[in-house]
Amino acid sequence: MDKQTRLAAKRLQKETLASLTQVDRNLWTLEYKCPYGLDELLRRGSRGLFGSIAYLQRQVAFPPMLPDPLKEPGGCSAFGAKTPQGEYLLGRNFDYKRAPALVVWTAPASGYRSVASVDHNMMLYFTKYLTLGGADKPRRVLASPYASMDGVNEKGLACAILQVETKPTKQNTGKTPIMTSVALRAALDTCATVGEAIDLFGSYDMHDLLGVCYHYVFADAAGGLAVVEYINNEMRVLRPETPGAPFAVSNYFLSADGDNAKAKGWDRTGRMCSALGACGGTMDETAAMDLLSRNRLYYHHKKLPHQVTTLWSEVFNCSRGGMTICANMNYRAPYRVYADRPGVTEPLPCVRAECSPPEK
Repeated sequence: MDKQTRLAAKRLQKETLASLTQVDRNLWTLEYKCPYGLDELLRRGSRGLFGSIAYLQRQVAFPPMLPDPLKEPGGCSAFGAKTPQGEYLLGRNFDYKRAPALVVWTAPASGYRSVASVDHNMMLYFTKYLTLGGADKPRRVLASPYASMDGVNEKGLACAILQVETKPTKQNTGKTPIMTSVALRAALDTCATVGEAIDLFGSYDMHDLLGVCYHYVFADAAGGLAVVEYINNEMRVLRPETPGAPFAVSNYFLSADGDNAKAKGWDRTGRMCSALGACGGTMDETAAMDLLSRNRLYYHHKKLPHQVTTLWSEVFNCSRGGMTICANMNYRAPYRVYADRPGVTEPLPCVRAECSPPEK
């Protein structure tokens, strides 16, 4: 890298860090302006987190770091719906060990603009809870393109990662390897539809992140909805049985032959499908957020088996390329963001979800 290129990279890093904004005590935002080398990473492949971090550190300088390990299984759940106006929604709870919530806009030179939510357990190096302050912690947000757990792009493709408690996927068919969060980043940057995302995933050998297994839910502006999962390292695609049928996903395989011995989440998806069936799969964004609130996970000493909490609830509007987010279960403070409006965070009125207790 020549001197001029290095200076330009440093300037973009400074601009990116300067955009880091604390919206409230639960939510931060960032406009990511640095190049993050996705094209080259996809060509060379990525089998694991540490190799990908090392590669990104060569693109943008940030302090050495390791993920904050999770000793207990994660959570997460999602469902598809349609508004009375005909817009397509994907509702999503991200349940994991407590950490700050960060919304990140990216605008790659040769890809789609997107807005995504980042799990700081992957970036803060054993730093806990709701702060990004400190001497070097803010620089860790430079790793955020490859720490995104869900998002939506300007074409309306929304995607999310959910954990399943079984052995991780490690395909070895001779294709280029790809890691969980790199695959999600590639989908947001390069895919406009569910079909394109499925084709993308099928063109790589999947290697799951952090030693656990995941499956992936996708939705798009045309009403496409699908889950990609891997059974014995074989990729499967699951869709609603009929258009508009209740469709929800949580922490177990939808494939009948998946290893669900330690899986969980049937109670959450059951409640979601029941609510979707009662309204014919049609609900507005407020009702979708309310449904997410009633299926959130939360710490409650040792009275509940959950060792994770709902870090954020999101309703992606695929038809508009945006999302509404409530961070850290603060349903009094929803915010709306769009993939093509970097830096713009619109506060919304308190949703009725605030009055809905989580289901037992």
